[in-house]
Amino acid sequence: MIWLNVSLHNLNTMYNQTESSTIQCKIHQDNFTAMSVIKQKINHGTTLDIKVKYAEELSDKVNSLINCSQYDDQRQDCKYCHTIAYLHKKTAELIIKAKSLL
Repeated sequence: MIWLNVSLHNLNTMYNQTESSTIQCKIHQDNFTAMSVIKQKINHGTTLDIKVKYAEELSDKVNSLINCSQYDDQRQDCKYCHTIAYLHKKTAELIIKAKSLL
């Protein structure tokens, strides 16, 4: 599980830098707060089952960003948000898939 924590840490670092400097959107900011809490729970999860539970929650939050009703492909904030959301989705999917491999 070390690689999952490292992967999430690198993603969190990139995400925090991008979010704090560029993404100016209330929907994104509200979800960002919730996702930060969920990512901490994943990183502190002591078993794969716990990590999967929170990865599923993260996936739900990410899907709300990906399916945002206010998405505008002309806005750079929306593009950043979607890029980051898709990275979080892939991370959540990897954690969930890890369970099926055991």
